[in-house]
Amino acid sequence: MHRDSQGTAVSDEAIDWNASDVAGIPADVSLPDERTPATGEPVGLQYFDYDDDLGPEGDHWRRIAREADRIARAGYSAVWVQPPMEPNTPDSNGYNPRDHLTWDSPLGTESEFEAMVDRLANAQAGEVEVYIDAIVNHTATDDPGDGTYAHLDDPDHYHHPHEGDRTTMQLFDLWDLDQTNPEVTRHLRAYVEKIAQTGCAGVRWDAAKHVPMWYFEEFLNDWADQHDFFRVGEVFDGDTDFLEAYADTGMRTFDYPLFFTMHDAFHEGGDLRWLEGALQHEDSLLGRDPDSAVTFVANHDEGPPQLSRLAYAFILTAPGYPFVYANYATSEGVDYDAAWLSNLVWIKRTLADGEQFVRHADRDLFVHERYQNLLTGINKADCPRTEWVYTGWEETTLRDYTGSGDVIETDEDGWVELTVPAKGWACYAPA
Repeated sequence: MHRDSQGTAVSDEAIDWNASDVAGIPADVSLPDERTPATGEPVGLQYFDYDDDLGPEGDHWRRIAREADRIARAGYSAVWVQPPMEPNTPDSNGYNPRDHLTWDSPLGTESEFEAMVDRLANAQAGEVEVYIDAIVNHTATDDPGDGTYAHLDDPDHYHHPHEGDRTTMQLFDLWDLDQTNPEVTRHLRAYVEKIAQTGCAGVRWDAAKHVPMWYFEEFLNDWADQHDFFRVGEVFDGDTDFLEAYADTGMRTFDYPLFFTMHDAFHEGGDLRWLEGALQHEDSLLGRDPDSAVTFVANHDEGPPQLSRLAYAFILTAPGYPFVYANYATSEGVDYDAAWLSNLVWIKRTLADGEQFVRHADRDLFVHERYQNLLTGINKADCPRTEWVYTGWEETTLRDYTGSGDVIETDEDGWVELTVPAKGWACYAPA
């Protein structure tokens, strides 16, 4: 089963996917010779089976394997999945591991996980990598002296439960690992090696803010680098300086400062000039160091802004590595291969490249250019907006690769009259 755009369950068997087609390409598209699908920038899919109250519905690894061709056809470069380790409770979403090295869980068995990785790697529409949520900060909530944990069952492997420093305190009563203990380091090294052995291509370091920064620099990111892993840290914080310091240890980080700005800006009462400020005043990782920024509109912890589709139009045309959020267990997230979204993923994978320049920003209209590659206008007003904007093209014909706007021409100085539909977006590139 999967869920349609209204969250309704639909039988997988009722879908006849033609993997030879590529989703998201506008009708009668004609690309310049140097542009082909997947020559732009990657897009990840966070595909979870996550319910705060009930836990996962189960069978998730086999579900993803069944949908591998759909995921690839929709244009995603990678799928980020929940922790596959054996948890401490039968209804767990995966974040309270009992054994980091045994991967049988409510989401599926270890063999089903490996089969899913293989199926995605061999999807008909192209290889899709797998990134797992790697837990290196904690185990579960049970006292380690009770014989609960398979490998780390000595209280000396943990910080004292009443210590209050950010990197030693218990998070949600989960027992916090002491990274200064050599046994803990040996165990986590074995965990990273197992991630590599199962064919995964990357990790999302869970609760990275609660792990000492030096540990990423000296151990975790070095181990990941040995396997050429993609890695991103969950540094849940709005301080860009703090995020950048974690990124400097050798990983990307989720751009929470940008997320908080988007949550305010992409709202009926919001102002898109706030987005411009986050970029131009470097009040976001995307504005300061795009190569380190992983962008998102929502995830399993945080809901989307009111105008979520417009926010997706932004992160799927801007620099950074964006993740789309889909959740099988609830109606949260999006239909990951909806037509509007597949088109934006295709635009990111095919056309998005180059330095970002803000060409116009007011309360309701935001226009940015990926220099001489892509011009995007985003309009949150209830009526169409037309503005003259400067571009990097002179006397060039541009077409809207969403398939809805008219062809436009830049003048000899690079200016063009751009029209963006109400509550919508337009994505122009050379015809």
